[in-house]
Amino acid sequence: MPPSGDFGVEARRDAVLDAWRASPTRLLEDARTEADLAEVGYRDRLFTELAANAADAAGAGPGRMAVWRDAAGALHAANTGEPLTADGVASLLAMRVSAKEDDPDSVGRFGVGFAAVVPVADRVEIRSRTGSIVFDRARTRRAVDAVDLDLDGLEPPLLRLAWSGADGPREGFDTEIVLTLRTGVDVDALLADIAVQACDRLLELPALGEIAVADDAVVAVRKGGEIRFDVRGTPLPGAGDVWREAVTGDVRWLLADGADPADGRPVEVLRTPTPTDIELSVPARVIAALPVTPDRRHLMPDVDVAVLAPGYVELVKALAPRRRPALVPRALGRNPVDTRLLEAIGDELKVGAWVPPADGEEDLAPERTVLIADLSDDLAHYLGPVLATLAHPSVSGPDERAALIAVGAREIGLADIAQALADVDRPPSWWQRLYDALSPLVATGRDAEELGALPVPRSDGRRNLGARGLVLTHDGVSAPWAATVAPEAAHPLLERLGARPVGTGELLAGDDLVAALADAAEHGDDDDVAALSEGVLGLLAADSDAVLPAAAAAELLLPDRDGGLVHVDELLMVESPLAAVLGDDLPFAFVDESLVQRYGTSALRRAGVGWGFLTVVEDWPTGPDHDLDDEERWWSALAEPPATMAAVRDLDLVPEDRWPQALTLLAEEPATAPLLADPDGYTAWWLRDHASVDGRRLGDYRSPDAEAFADVVDPLDHPSAAALSGVLLADTVVGASAAAVVLANLGDPDREIAPGTAVRAYGAVVDAVRRGDADVDAVIAELGDPPAARAVDGSVCDDAIVVDAPHYVAVLEPGAAVLPGLPVDPAAARELAALLDLPLAGEAVSARVVSNGRATTWDADVDAIAFAAARGAALARGTVVVHDDLVVATDTGEHHVAWWLDETGTTHLSRP
Repeated sequence: MPPSGDFGVEARRDAVLDAWRASPTRLLEDARTEADLAEVGYRDRLFTELAANAADAAGAGPGRMAVWRDAAGALHAANTGEPLTADGVASLLAMRVSAKEDDPDSVGRFGVGFAAVVPVADRVEIRSRTGSIVFDRARTRRAVDAVDLDLDGLEPPLLRLAWSGADGPREGFDTEIVLTLRTGVDVDALLADIAVQACDRLLELPALGEIAVADDAVVAVRKGGEIRFDVRGTPLPGAGDVWREAVTGDVRWLLADGADPADGRPVEVLRTPTPTDIELSVPARVIAALPVTPDRRHLMPDVDVAVLAPGYVELVKALAPRRRPALVPRALGRNPVDTRLLEAIGDELKVGAWVPPADGEEDLAPERTVLIADLSDDLAHYLGPVLATLAHPSVSGPDERAALIAVGAREIGLADIAQALADVDRPPSWWQRLYDALSPLVATGRDAEELGALPVPRSDGRRNLGARGLVLTHDGVSAPWAATVAPEAAHPLLERLGARPVGTGELLAGDDLVAALADAAEHGDDDDVAALSEGVLGLLAADSDAVLPAAAAAELLLPDRDGGLVHVDELLMVESPLAAVLGDDLPFAFVDESLVQRYGTSALRRAGVGWGFLTVVEDWPTGPDHDLDDEERWWSALAEPPATMAAVRDLDLVPEDRWPQALTLLAEEPATAPLLADPDGYTAWWLRDHASVDGRRLGDYRSPDAEAFADVVDPLDHPSAAALSGVLLADTVVGASAAAVVLANLGDPDREIAPGTAVRAYGAVVDAVRRGDADVDAVIAELGDPPAARAVDGSVCDDAIVVDAPHYVAVLEPGAAVLPGLPVDPAAARELAALLDLPLAGEAVSARVVSNGRATTWDADVDAIAFAAARGAALARGTVVVHDDLVVATDTGEHHVAWWLDETGTTHLSRP
């Protein structure tokens, strides 16, 4: 559209020429002033000033601006908004007068910014829908020459004389500036530089909404404190950035999302709103309407940039919490303005609430904030409610901590954490989770020392300051009689802090348990004892190998199924085989089934609740005071007290007809089976004398594999007979009772016993006596009346004679001679004679040699030597009498014998 006015440029031009003509010095001053502005004040600010003018023209905006080159190489810059006015033209033609001086919202206020075109152009045309004007250096020179003025070698000023233009702006725009560039100015380089600046100008000048460079355009989209760019064509530099903006009054702070202050971006400068030459080390961009010098490169004197600092805090708060510490300035000031701004920002950051808390929604001021190095989310979850001023984990890294400490935050260590937790009351499970969160921070012994006062809940409900002196149980079990960590709080960290892990066995075996049970029984009540007893069950249930010492088991109280509290040794499991053995009239109660469900059968059995037969165990017993049946008689038979008393109790409660089942139970139970193998122990002793199978005492039976006494003693026909080795007779006679059984059975005429078996059996009894395994008087007491004797022919004889020398066998009737084993030993014969109350042959038989023989020596007679050889004996010395037919006379008659030993000890032989 053609312009509608010439703005009186001709009159203004004449007035300037007249002024120059009247004062040629004024011409030189104008030329030098413009040159200074172009070469110093407004060098490299072409696009900045053109954009500022476009923003002023746009007013409230959003305005549009476009820059391009034409085919002739001229640079065009068009914008929307207020068109050119007469006042505007007057400002352009004056050196330091602006039509916008009184407009606080305008960018340009000094009327000199347009001088930025001078360094690049010799001809400038401003085309507006209200009119157009042209500045032309060549025409100005001709005008100066026409009035015969001397420039003294200076270039004429470009912007003092104007001519009316004929062309209007590009369609869609209100004003267009056309720059015919000076020789040597690269229009493409100018366009490239403008492209680089486009996004910055949109950020600085909110009245501008769009800038197009050639065929590419970028549009600033402002929404919710965020500025991003929409692109048309090829993206201009910086168009991919998204900026976060915080506005405080007329101060704007901006930061590109994701920007790292140390990522190598160009040094920022103070923008008022367009860039000054004042470099800033603040890690963000500030745009503010501060008073600047006419060249817009420096602040006016006495301007205090501290007014910018509150807005900076608002920018920090607008960021994601984890990004905020990165905005704490850490650099040294580059100049006095920067130094003052850094100082003011630091002061504001100290007191402003912007640090994200670990717990809660209210941000914290750094001067009231505490930090924990590398705080985890888990640890923050537990410490946040306790430490109200604890910073969030996202700002606990090394860089973030350094930044926060620089503005007043305080880092705390493990000792501070422990102190802060001293009065915290939480359930044990909360503490366990806290320990788990704390554990990664405890890497060294020094760390553990610092955390030494960390509270630890105990099983008894109390709380320790520190883990030292406490014990850790396995599998989360409780031992309230010991200083144990509450099971729900147990954690490996506590061991590193001094708690001592102990096994179940150690907790059960220690004196503390017995002492606690005794104390509860004396100073408490049954419920206190029962509570400790259930603690014992918990330990036993947790460790299937744990064993409860008898001293502790004796004190336990547990509920029976009727709800009463009963000593554990008076309780049976409901399914106990002992209950089936003992019958209906039980002296026991049954344990509460709920205990079985909670702790299991195994734990209750190891605690002493009856399953099989119960045992009594005592080290170094001093007397028969264990409430066992017939214990005093067993004790009196001991040569000396045993080192350990171990016995099965309640044997006397077994009905006679249930001993087969009872023996099976005794043999199968690990606690009782070993006692069946101890012949001297109370259990085997009692069973031999008191237990019976098929109407006969167990002591009357032999073990099935004791073949030495086959036919003499009957084997026990029972599946567990082999386990009753201390009760039943074995191949060796041990004990008076066993000896008595053998002797009695040998005298039983109803038994068929081979002669050799009888001889060996008598020999075994005598050997037991001679070894001391059977006392003669005790055997006699066991027998009562002496039994009949088994003669050498296998018959039973009431008036038998015990052979005490082998030569008597030849003169005694086989049905009357009793051999005490072979070879015949006089001492053995005496022992057997005493047991059977029988005479010895040497005492009962009167015999003499009645045949005649020849006395000779063992060395001289061949028959004597042959006799000794046949008997496997050593050759004797001295006299031997050799008979052709040796005859010995006794009360029963004469006997032809092979050899004889007379009363003088001389051997007589019958010649073969």
